[in-house]
Amino acid sequence: MNKTIIKYFKNGLFLIFAIILITYILLELFAPSKTTDILRYNSYVVVTTSMEPDIMVNDLIMIHKVKEEDLKVRDAITFNVYIPELGYESEVTHYIGEIQPVDGNLIFKTQGATKDAGDYDIWKNESNEVIEITYEDIEGRVILTIPYLGHAVNIVKDPILVGSVIINIIIIYALVKLIRKPKQEEK
Repeated sequence: MNKTIIKYFKNGLFLIFAIILITYILLELFAPSKTTDILRYNSYVVVTTSMEPDIMVNDLIMIHKVKEEDLKVRDAITFNVYIPELGYESEVTHYIGEIQPVDGNLIFKTQGATKDAGDYDIWKNESNEVIEITYEDIEGRVILTIPYLGHAVNIVKDPILVGSVIINIIIIYALVKLIRKPKQEEK
């Protein structure tokens, strides 16, 4: 009886995990900007050195959507901001250096890992006007960093590389089948 209960429990956990994973994948494919809003969690691969040595390039970070009042100085947050070098908005992960109340709203002054106290980032919009980071810009707080896992995520996100890996697996499988077949016929 106990083995049956444990078996159902394990199967139930697996089913829940599979449903969450499939939901996450579908959201990332069809509505990536809504993933954090719906699941309250998201993951990103770090692509710049601004958070080193705390968070390295190609680390995978997990973020969790938190309430505005739960954010504090030195939290690592991921937020959306215009990146002039890219020419579009993208996610950035930096520390909160200071939280300032301005006109009834909170302004989050951010900074990379190696900046001095008070040396905050200056963000600009598409019109080159200085903007402030507000709660509406924040995707979430970093809750987990997994070193080097970003390499694997980048491989999976590259369709050419995934296609190459699949083709190579098929070729290797076919070669193994061809090599083993003559040996079996000799016996």
